Amino acid sequence: MLTITIPEEEYQDGLEACKHNLHGCIISPKGSIPLTVVGLKRNLALMWKDLSKWGILPLGKGFYKFSFSFSLLEDVRRVRSIASWNINPGIVNLFAWEKDFNLKVQ
Repeated sequence: MLTITIPEEEYQDGLEACKHNLHGCIISPKGSIPLTVVGLKRNLALMWKDLSKWGILPLGKGFYKFSFSFSLLEDVRRVRSIASWNINPGIVNLFAWEKDFNLKVQ
């Protein structure tokens, strides 16, 4: 069994770096073709074009992690102020990033 030890200071730095990240879930209409990650990013980029750099990571089962390089906390607040974003087809629901996020309990 392979194990990797992460020093506590580096672990805490990593958690700090994620504090402005968000989790999201796509809710698509029944029978619709799911968006690819590229399609999802393209749709959101149209709505978030004035934000700093951001990225998306699929977590499985329609869940994603959105990472942001926000220079201003106001950008985070603006994105979070709208809980659901219409991406046609479907909706992206955003919620606060959790360090122990588990798909099985969602």
